[in-house]
Amino acid sequence: MEALLESNRFSSCYNAGESGHCPQKLDDLLSGLQTAFSYNLREALLDIPLSDAPNMGTIELRDEVASLHPGASIEHVLITTGTSEAFFLLMRQLRPSKVAVITPAFQLLTEIPRSQGAKVVSLGVIWDELGRPIASIREWVKTIVTERPDVLILNHPHNPTGLTFSAEQLSELTEAAESVQCCVVGDEHYRFLHSNEALGPTVYSEGRFVTGSFIKCSGTPGLRVGWCVGDPSVLREMQSEKNYLTHTVNPLSQKLSYWFLNAFSRQHDYFQRLRNDWLANRTRLESWFQEQSLWQGQPPQGGLVTCIFPNPKHKSVLLKRLNDFGVFLLPLSTFRENHECDERFFTSFRLGLGLSQSQFKQMLSVMVP
Repeated sequence: MEALLESNRFSSCYNAGESGHCPQKLDDLLSGLQTAFSYNLREALLDIPLSDAPNMGTIELRDEVASLHPGASIEHVLITTGTSEAFFLLMRQLRPSKVAVITPAFQLLTEIPRSQGAKVVSLGVIWDELGRPIASIREWVKTIVTERPDVLILNHPHNPTGLTFSAEQLSELTEAAESVQCCVVGDEHYRFLHSNEALGPTVYSEGRFVTGSFIKCSGTPGLRVGWCVGDPSVLREMQSEKNYLTHTVNPLSQKLSYWFLNAFSRQHDYFQRLRNDWLANRTRLESWFQEQSLWQGQPPQGGLVTCIFPNPKHKSVLLKRLNDFGVFLLPLSTFRENHECDERFFTSFRLGLGLSQSQFKQMLSVMVP
């Protein structure tokens, strides 16, 4: 997957294979956030010492992250180099022998536990005849109770389907897990883009863990900031091992992240503009599905990606158009749990909604004859 993304990242006319918002310039970020603060952000940024930051993360940033998770405080937060490091370090501590994962799944969620010798239990998404994803909650609950995994990974909103789960559905899954002494881990990277709320729900509570970030939703993946929220004793062990990996997250990234989260918590309008781009692209995609029948699918209920299915009778024509017009979509065949998925999954794609509104509109127009 990563090799394919890298080879198309800078060469495609329409790069809809990515899973984040189109990149924001540092100037745009600072200008957009400035009105939320009484001091000059540019001057403050230039005054930051280029030294190691605290290993657990700066206190101000950890405090902002804790505020996003009811019941958490600073000691429940470890700042990491993206969510990938957070998840890697967490699995190193939990050492599960059996992991339940909603599939298809971002490879990290299955390959890291498997590399440690864990069995992966698939909670498979299915699709209806119109290409709409369906979460089989009752079947998933039965599987959890029967298989008795050590860890349940709840990727919510879900990548690559764009599914979100109601509070009742999340309760069903977490209660089933805890009934068999299974630790719940929430992967909440897309929590900042949710259909009905400015901030989607978290599964965090005492005894559970969450990994997350805002960087994909805000178009700032280059900040490489993520976090893990959970038991302080486990976080301390994760931090100890982190010293042998990235050691600390650089202070510039942490300061920019603090400014973003602080402005977000006060409902500053900077992030709302990015959310409006996402909402506009979702609306356009929904209309596009209704206007033509060569591609099927559903706009994401949350997050920046969804799955789309080409009409089998016109597949060769559609794939040629993608190639001719420089449209890059990520083949779903790059996800590793294919044997657990719907048959159509093999010839389908993950579509990202992170392009600008004008680019997204143009891309959809060239994808059909």
